[in-house]
Amino acid sequence: MELIDGTPNRLPPRTRGRATKAFWSVAAVYALAMLGGTLPVPLYAFWSAGMGFGPFTTTLIFAVYAVGVVISLLLFAGLSDRSGRRPLALAALTVVALSTVTFLLAGNVVVLLVARILSGLATGVVTATATAWLAELAGPGNARRATITATAVNLGGLGLGPLAAGLLAQFAPAPAHLVFWLYLSALVPAFIAVAVAPETVADRQPARVAVRRPTVPAESAGRREFATAAAGVFAAFAVNALFASLVPSFLHDTLRVSGQAVVGGVVSLLFLAALTAQLSAPRRWLESRWFAVSALVAGVGLLVAGLWLRSLAVFVAGTVLAGAGSGLTFRRGLGVTAELADPQRRADLNATYFLAAYAGNVVPALVIGGLDQAFDANVATSILAAALIGIIFVPAVHHRKELSC
Repeated sequence: MELIDGTPNRLPPRTRGRATKAFWSVAAVYALAMLGGTLPVPLYAFWSAGMGFGPFTTTLIFAVYAVGVVISLLLFAGLSDRSGRRPLALAALTVVALSTVTFLLAGNVVVLLVARILSGLATGVVTATATAWLAELAGPGNARRATITATAVNLGGLGLGPLAAGLLAQFAPAPAHLVFWLYLSALVPAFIAVAVAPETVADRQPARVAVRRPTVPAESAGRREFATAAAGVFAAFAVNALFASLVPSFLHDTLRVSGQAVVGGVVSLLFLAALTAQLSAPRRWLESRWFAVSALVAGVGLLVAGLWLRSLAVFVAGTVLAGAGSGLTFRRGLGVTAELADPQRRADLNATYFLAAYAGNVVPALVIGGLDQAFDANVATSILAAALIGIIFVPAVHHRKELSC
């Protein structure tokens, strides 16, 4: 298979054309993999009723997925810098398929946990590998297109997953099975697309699995800039996790909404708001760190207010604001990561960025589950929300101090 070194003036026209086609096919596979990560969300109502578990187990299942991502980012995500993008992407899709089959076989909580951790392991490899692959297939001078596409397919896939699963669960037969059979079918062309995509790592080496230290930029200024971006995405994903862990119980237990399509739609709204914001926001919003911070803080405040007031409208307004802030934060951080990455270790720095993001995913799910054992659910959520608001302000204030120095 012909290698692509990512430098347009060294590529013959036919190879550049193949790279362009591969760019969009890799983007589609990336979106499909992320979609699989959120497919189970509207189905927890079916599983909890059939398997007899409660809200704490639901938050544990959320957390296990994020733990799987973190383990993957520490062990496997950087391997594509040395062993090639295509082999790692094919391996990740194989694990995605295995996770999907496990969901089809799930008859108890243990099997669900296994399915979710497999899904998380695959997601960690896909996010780091596909993001780096897109940057290389886009070529020099197209970093902005690669960044926008990577954020769009990541958030778009996450948003479409619960919406598709919720609609199928409510209006189609076999709600806990049909969606996974369809997803397995969609993985077939995904495997083909990855298998024929050009490899962009020329000097490949045998894979060696080892716990990696998170990679950071070599220059001190770059490390400070990257640390600020990583802290921001940690806060944004922590808000996403808080929201995702609240939605099923809030709609079902508080508002008595049992339709899976509604649950899936509300969960999708967060990610679709994030996608819309980062694609359509005016340039001054994208450049202003304080706009994203304000949107995140206001969104968290409205989410909590919606819980106390038992108001779906207020909760949805918070969802839109939190999603917008999350999307802008994610895109800015991914752009910083792309600019600072060593071309020879691009997936390594992407892995560190996503490690910060999914570490933010782990914390709220576990904390809210623990606080629920000691406090009323609304009180527990308010405590965590207050802590998150503090975390959200840290990177923004730190960045402002650096600019004033």
